[in-house]
Amino acid sequence: MDKGQRIRFGISFISLTVCLFLLVFSLFAWYINNQSAQASNITAVTSNDSQVNFIDEVKAVRYNLTGDIITNTYERESGGRLVLKKSVIYTAETDTTETITEFETKTYFVMTEMLPGEYVDITIGFSMTDKNDGRNFRIMLRDITADSFVVDGYTHYVTGAFKYRSMSLKDEAHKNTANYNVTGFTPDSDYTWMNNYYIDRNDSSTLDITTMTHTWDIDYENLYYTFRVYEDFTQYYRLIGQASNSYGNLLSQKNLNVGEIYLLLR
Repeated sequence: MDKGQRIRFGISFISLTVCLFLLVFSLFAWYINNQSAQASNITAVTSNDSQVNFIDEVKAVRYNLTGDIITNTYERESGGRLVLKKSVIYTAETDTTETITEFETKTYFVMTEMLPGEYVDITIGFSMTDKNDGRNFRIMLRDITADSFVVDGYTHYVTGAFKYRSMSLKDEAHKNTANYNVTGFTPDSDYTWMNNYYIDRNDSSTLDITTMTHTWDIDYENLYYTFRVYEDFTQYYRLIGQASNSYGNLLSQKNLNVGEIYLLLR
């Protein structure tokens, strides 16, 4: 998978229980001059109820500034970790698409070298038992942590360089259609920062974020939820612009960690 490795994209999930996957999304080598960055440590899928089942297949679609698009499909192996089974790579410069289904080495879900303006769409699927018909639930990103940096005596975290957006919620019958979000779901009209930077205060060190709320309907069979993670240095530039001191590459070699993608039944 030489071409895919050059793109350096992936993500890894570790299954902790039948309903729990751990996704690692690491972020390294951040540069304020918009050079290549690598990412690490987004996370997981779990539920507070054993009557929820997560589908083993997980998709991640990486959109690059060059126009290249990498669609990776992962499946859970017997031990629980998600292994890359198919990679579809579209190269904008040549307008060509390459599909890879055989890999020299086992590849887990890992993402690296994002640039500001690039993003990843992650799709998870799940179902519930009949007894949950009409029950409300929420999807959360929990235990979000990150490496820190200091500006004018206040502590900030890499979380302020990422935004998220709830994109789509499809039932089994419409999972491959462009539209047809289920009734009651409205995609986010804009992005929300994971964390906000203020020049005169410390950031929150650990975050829990609700990305979507909805009600389960027995007719869904399965639901497929897609959310987007977007890298953006706008807040960072603004923060540095307000600082009374001069700073270098404060985002260099930093990590972002999202502990869990969590489904909470209410």
